[in-house]
Amino acid sequence: MINLAACSSSTATTSFRDGFDFSLVESYSTYGRNSAFGDLQNMSDSTRNTIELAIEQGFDKNGFRYKTLKKADIIIAYHVLNNRIGELEKYNEQVKYCRYCLRVGDTSRAKIKSQLRPGSLIIDIIDPESQRSVWRSIYPLGFNDDDNSREMQKKISRAVDIMLLDYPKGKNLSAVTVENKEIV
Repeated sequence: MINLAACSSSTATTSFRDGFDFSLVESYSTYGRNSAFGDLQNMSDSTRNTIELAIEQGFDKNGFRYKTLKKADIIIAYHVLNNRIGELEKYNEQVKYCRYCLRVGDTSRAKIKSQLRPGSLIIDIIDPESQRSVWRSIYPLGFNDDDNSREMQKKISRAVDIMLLDYPKGKNLSAVTVENKEIV
């Protein structure tokens, strides 16, 4: 679990599949806009662009390289929770999410469920072979009605950086800083 020193009281809630070897991952991709994944959620292009850019920047600065969907070691999917539970259910089906298949570590399943509230960002890492989620992180974005696009970008980038701190094994993501403050 993440502990933030003087940054925020919010933490990411992350779970992952024990049998997946995260240490072998060197490259990633995302689903294209014209894929079935792109149709799962009604979201503005600017919000999609912001999330995808934050994902790319977060993974790139941690040593991962973007590759085409067919050549990548993992695929990144994302969803912003809203009040439409049907959208989350369709998303979960698309990423083949199995809450009982992913290890939650010190986090209880009740805490994971409590993080599933509108305005939270979900990022899934998909194994291209099984087309199944092997890692999921949830983080509350804390958008306000009066947030401008710059404030939203900052919150999304911060969320992705914090979520990547929980990436298991392999790449050392613990050196990420958020807003010039070391996360310990």
